Formats: sequence, C-alpha cells, structure tokens
Amino acid sequence: MRRSRVSRLRSTLTFAFLSLFVVVFVFKLADIQVVNADELTETALDKRSVPIPTYGIRGDIVDEKGVLLATTDVRYDVQLSPKNVGSFHRALDTNQTKEVSKAEALAEIGAITGQSGEEIQKIVDDALAINPKSDFAYVKRSVDLAALNALKDLSIPWLTFDQNPSRTYPNGAIAGNLVGFVGDDNVPLAGVELSQDACLADQNGEETIERGADGVTIPGTTVKVKDKVDGGTVKLTIDSDLQWQAQQIVNRQVETTGARWGLATVQEVSTGKMRAIAESNTVDPNDVDASAAEDRNSKAYLWPFEPGSTYKTITAAALIDQGLATPTTQVIAPGSYEAPNGARFADSWSHGPIQYTLTGVMVDSSNVGISLLGANMTAETRYSYLKKFGLGEPTNSGLGDESGGQLRPWEEWDYQTTYNTMFGQGLSSTVIQTSDIYQALANGGTRLPAQLVEGCESADGTFTAHDPGEPVQVVSPETAKTTTSILEMLPQDSWLTDRIAIPGYRIAGKTGTAEQVDETGSYGDTYVNSFAGYFPADDPKYVVVFVLGHPEVQMGAPETVNGFRDVAQATIKTYAVPPSTTPAETIPKNF
Repeated sequence: MRRSRVSRLRSTLTFAFLSLFVVVFVFKLADIQVVNADELTETALDKRSVPIPTYGIRGDIVDEKGVLLATTDVRYDVQLSPKNVGSFHRALDTNQTKEVSKAEALAEIGAITGQSGEEIQKIVDDALAINPKSDFAYVKRSVDLAALNALKDLSIPWLTFDQNPSRTYPNGAIAGNLVGFVGDDNVPLAGVELSQDACLADQNGEETIERGADGVTIPGTTVKVKDKVDGGTVKLTIDSDLQWQAQQIVNRQVETTGARWGLATVQEVSTGKMRAIAESNTVDPNDVDASAAEDRNSKAYLWPFEPGSTYKTITAAALIDQGLATPTTQVIAPGSYEAPNGARFADSWSHGPIQYTLTGVMVDSSNVGISLLGANMTAETRYSYLKKFGLGEPTNSGLGDESGGQLRPWEEWDYQTTYNTMFGQGLSSTVIQTSDIYQALANGGTRLPAQLVEGCESADGTFTAHDPGEPVQVVSPETAKTTTSILEMLPQDSWLTDRIAIPGYRIAGKTGTAEQVDETGSYGDTYVNSFAGYFPADDPKYVVVFVLGHPEVQMGAPETVNGFRDVAQATIKTYAVPPSTTPAETIPKNF
C-alpha cells in the first residue's frame, strides 16, 4: 500500500514537472514567434546583414566644345575576407557546379592582379596572424575597370571590391587657374571645382547583402537601401585651344619683359562669354604642390590693380554721353596742373601747353587733358558711369570667389581722388572688369556681364543655364559708336601703330600704364601695363585685354601691345573672324 502511494506521488510530481516544462516551452515559443518576433528577426538579420556602400561619381568640367578639363578616373580596390578564404563551388553554364580549391582561386586572382598565388596567401596569413577572425584585407589597390570585370567573372564568394575614384585633369595646366582642384577625398578647394560643387558633387548610396555563417554572400539577398547619384557636368565658355595659345603668349611676354605676372582675356562681344582667361604660371591641378601659393588661384578674378589710362575711356564716353564733348572738343593741356581744389597731376612726359582735341588727349594719353575736360562733370555723375560699367562689384560669371576691386562712394573722394579717377587711379579693378567696359562699348553701349560658366547638365540630362546677370545700358549706341571712332585713332596715329596693326582689321583700343601703390600707401616705382581693345572696330566680335604686372618700365608698353596683337590674331584664326569692309575715320588730334 505504501509502495503504491509513493509510486502515485512520483507519477504526480513527474506529470507536474512535465506540465510545467510544456507551459514554459509554449510561453517561450510564443514569445519568440509572436511577441518579440520582429525584434529577434531584426537582431538575427543584423548579425548576418552587411551594409555595402555604392559610390556616385563626381561630374566632369568641359570647355565650350566638350573637351574634358576635369574628370573622375574610377579605380577599384580588391579585398578579401581572410577568415573565409578557402575552396568553394562555382556554378557552371551546364547547371552544374565545380569545386575550386583555395590554391586555384588565389592563382586565378593573381593572374589578373599581377601577383602570384603565394603572395596573396601571405596577405591572408599576415591578416590572420594579427586577428584570427579577420574579415578584411587588401589584395590589390586601384585596379582598372577591365581588371574589376575579370575578377567579378571569377565569382569568388570571399572576394569583394570597393570603388576608389581619382580626380584627374586631362589637359593639365590649360585653364588650371579657372578649373581649380580638389583635395583629399575629392573635397573642392579652388576654382570651378569649388564654385560649382553643387552641380559636380555626387551622392553615395547603400546596399545590404546577407552572409551565411561561413561569411559567404547568400545569393539573391542584395537590397538597395539608397540610390547613388552621379554628379553633373559643368560646361565652361572657354575654348581650350585658344586658352592654350593665350597662355603661351602670356608666359612668353612675361619672360621677355621680366614681369612678375601677366594676364590675357578674350571676351565675345555679342554674348559677354569669356573665351580665354590666360595667366602666367598657371597651376597644373594634377600637381598643385609644384605651383607657388600665389599661382594656385585665378589672378584674373582675385588680383585687382589700379588700371590707369585704359579707364580714360570711361571719362571720354561719359563726356560724350552727357553731351559735354565730341571727338574734336578742344582743350589746351599743360604738362602739369594744379586744380582749384588743390589736386596736382601731370602727364607722363614733360611738355609745354598742347592744343588737343578729345581724340588727341586719348591718343597721347594726357592725364591733364582728360582731367580738364572731365571736370565739366560732377563727381556724382562720373561715379554713376563707373558703377554702370561694372566697377566696385564682383561679376557673377561663375567662378564664385572673386574681387570686385575698390571703388569708394563719390562722397568719400578727397581732392586728389576726384581727379585721379578720371584717368584710372584712386580705384582698382580686375582684368575681367576691364574687359566688361570695352565689351559694353563694342556692343553698342550695352554691357553684357562677363560669363565663364555656361551651365550644369545633371546626370539625368537636364541642363540648367548659368545666369550671369541682366544686361545694362551704360551709354547710348551713338555714344558707343563715337567713342569707338576715337579709340580707332590710337592704332592709326601713335608711336605704337606698327605694333598694333593687324592687316585687314580695324582695331579700337587704349593703352594703360599705371603706377602701383606700395606697402606704405604711396605710389612707388612699379607699374602695370595694359592694352584693351576690340576688333573688327566696324563690326566688333571680340574684346582682348592684355596685362603685364611690374615689367621693366622701358619694355612694358610695347610688349603689352605685342601680346594684345598676338592674342587677337590667335582669336581671329580660331573663330575665322571676317576682316573689316570699310576704312576707319580719321579725326584730328590737335587744333
């Protein structure tokens, strides 16, 4: 009887234990499959899901004809998972598989990367020696697309690839001052690379793959998380062939004159588009460190200087536009003069009183003559013309980082500045701004803002044009035509006539020799020589400005004119500019 009770007790306890076990098991199973199913699935997926970045490509920079100035050379890094390196089964076209040994796989890889199987095995061994669970090691860095595709065709599950873009500049230093460059990780640092980064920049994407316990990718598990986006293409207005020629001419003239620097620009009259912006010692974006710091950006946009006599043209045009002068308006100009307000100024050569017309003042470049005539306008009026011609503010041509020069409000002009601004001193400007002045006169008095960037073509083919700003009617068409006739007299009747002449083409232009302010704020013994002009004067197509900074004084003016002529001839040839069809008017210099 007692034995029977004990047996029943054991049975009861066993049943109770089993029942409790079943209840706990069912509860846990429900918790796993129902209550926390999503969380646990996500945790498990996280352990086997691997994020893989996908890379967009930074956009290109091209010239007006589509010639590549900057592009991205995409290379690829080959990687493997050391802990998973081993034999695997490769699918065949016959729906069968073939086992590939580790040694065979390493030899196949090496045949493409230029390594031996033993060299790759050492990479694996070295990685595992440091970390027995190592999941990453480089096999080969920076292979090309052909090698990448060949390696992918091997279908080795523990072999992976990473994109490694490299920014390159196929034309080197041609327009390097404008294109700019990028630094580490494609971070833009200068030029169009920086100013147009919103167009050029790419966006990386992301995919995920799932790997089994052996680290091998599970087929069909790739999931796109975020699409990659390639950068757009920036089109410039520059002609790279003309740019190269202009750079060669600038470098030659700098060497000839011993100048510190030189600039040359070519602007299309009918559009305002810059076709060349050449500078001495232009940076090669492929090797930035080889250039001095001052040569790594654009002097044409960032280096304002006192322009000197090329800006007498503004005073002459304003006088004509105001009805205060004609090409034959008379003035008697002494060699030096003290104005009623106490300002003193003189011509660059000693002479007695000369009976000039306005045309003669411009041809001989008389500071005294232009000041005596310009005094018939108020400072406020002259200031308004300086502003309409584009001075005092940077252009919106597309480079972004640029100087607007210096033009103080007329109310702040002292007694000397009131006169100096009539002949290009007491203010500063860039060569781009100078080009805009002459473009306005060549274009019937309408200034079309300088333009360097044509626009951006996004990866989907959408083109967005760059807006350089609205046209400005600076002077009347009649004033522009009359001023042009005055500017044509310099090539006809001056000591530089033979140097300026281009057979068959009428040229309108003006020389400039400007003293530069030194560190003390006083005018020193350094000069900037320039020549600004356009052609053919009877139907203007292009403006050329040529500048030499701090040349040997006796050589500056003639060599600047030589530079202008050579760049003009290159432009005529590049664009097949037709010659003039009528002779120029002759205007008397004296009375």
